[in-house]
Amino acid sequence: MNSYNGINIDFVTLRDNVLDISGYLKSDNHKKGVIGIVNGKQVFPESFNYPTRNDETIYNFEFKIPVENILKIEIVSCDGINYPIRFREFCNMSEFSRHYIKDNKLVFYDGSFNVIDYSYFKMLKFTIGELINLIRIRPSSFIHAVVFRLIYIILYPFMKNKEIWIVMDRKTMADDNAEHLFNYLIKQNDGIKKFFAIHNSSRDFNRLKQKFNNNILDCDSFKHKFYYMFANKLVSSQGSEFDLSPFLNKNFKLTTGISNLDFYFLQHGVIKDNMSSWLRKYDRNPKLIVSSTQLEYESLFDEGYNYKDGEIQLLGLPRYDNLDNGGLKKQIAIMPSWRNYITNEDELVKSDYFNHFNSLINNDKLMECAKNKGYEIIFKPHPELTRFIDLFDKNEYVKFDFETRYHDIFNQSSLMITDYSSIFFDFAYLKKPLIYYQYSNDYHYDSQNGYFQYKTMGFGPVIDNEEELVEKIVEYIEKDCKMEDIYKNRVNEFFKYHDKNNSKRCYEWILKH
Repeated sequence: MNSYNGINIDFVTLRDNVLDISGYLKSDNHKKGVIGIVNGKQVFPESFNYPTRNDETIYNFEFKIPVENILKIEIVSCDGINYPIRFREFCNMSEFSRHYIKDNKLVFYDGSFNVIDYSYFKMLKFTIGELINLIRIRPSSFIHAVVFRLIYIILYPFMKNKEIWIVMDRKTMADDNAEHLFNYLIKQNDGIKKFFAIHNSSRDFNRLKQKFNNNILDCDSFKHKFYYMFANKLVSSQGSEFDLSPFLNKNFKLTTGISNLDFYFLQHGVIKDNMSSWLRKYDRNPKLIVSSTQLEYESLFDEGYNYKDGEIQLLGLPRYDNLDNGGLKKQIAIMPSWRNYITNEDELVKSDYFNHFNSLINNDKLMECAKNKGYEIIFKPHPELTRFIDLFDKNEYVKFDFETRYHDIFNQSSLMITDYSSIFFDFAYLKKPLIYYQYSNDYHYDSQNGYFQYKTMGFGPVIDNEEELVEKIVEYIEKDCKMEDIYKNRVNEFFKYHDKNNSKRCYEWILKH
């Protein structure tokens, strides 16, 4: 976290006629805190703790100010020092752009944060000043920023009332909740212009282009950037700016303010661990986070996230609507999660993670039993692992699968072995057996303090050594891969919905909000 002495702004969001300003004061003085001067009256913010901002010199704050007419709020420190205000990396304002348009209001910063009624001439005045500043300073990629700012200011009057949604999974991979939801969205006759964004280098690009034709945006292309500027809503299974914004690789701060879409986070899977080190509000600030279980829903209000009631909704993951056991085969899927602390080949080959799974996929007893019973073994690497895949030892029997869609693997496989990956929820939803291979507590998220306890809540046995793991796999094979009743009962109790209407619920909520 880049941290400066002074007032640092995370985001300045106008939603439902409420101006939400989040940030923190970093000060070496002990008398910490900020207040807001709103139209001449003192207003105190909510203060809270983020475990990921545990520096004792940091004071976190969030102002939520109703906008009834013209609003002016000045944020000042309680220690009497006139601190500078800086905008953090992914804030929707920056030193190069201090205004944006939202809900027919103009939000701008001029030493105070202001909200006034939108007019094109006021917008033009701010934009011209920012363009002159860009041309004068000439930062990296300033020409790119000038071009798109000019397009925005010229076309905004014609585009501002259009309803445009952009939907996406990873930039280079689909087949997640966004694609499954898009299959539903595109069939709705609601007058909304909808696009699915994916990069042309993706294996999924041609498949989706053939299916949806002009509703596909090539990620980071001119067309993607154009619609991103004027879109109302961004709906994604991914939560990182690196997977979402087409402007990120061109000095992102230069183009802040020309897009102010609301972000709806479908999630990549069911949250089971404490992920507040990544999914904290000050970085993500989504309008919606989709949850699938009551326990998951409740966990997202724990300390460290700072979400409020209304931002978390229990709707169910869209991809679950299309899970079934169609095409079931004698197939064993080995699908480990990733380890974020691994950054290069040397770290990987020295890790327990690599050595345990490399040994498992080359276990002679496992391969012999599978052969004798007619079972295929596939190793489906996590997307982050694929760049290192040549480091694994190969054999003639275990298939390294890079092509098959996750959805098809879930439907077709009879048994899954994973470690901490949340994909086990998809597999368990189908009431097929799975095994958790947890040789040590080396996962990057806090699985110990999450609500989900594998041994008492899991949908299969937890095993910490390869010999016992292989014995259990053999046992499942001998019994035609049937899930035990104790785990079936846990599946029934855990998930909120089994009605295949998750996409419908998500669509209706997003449409309404």
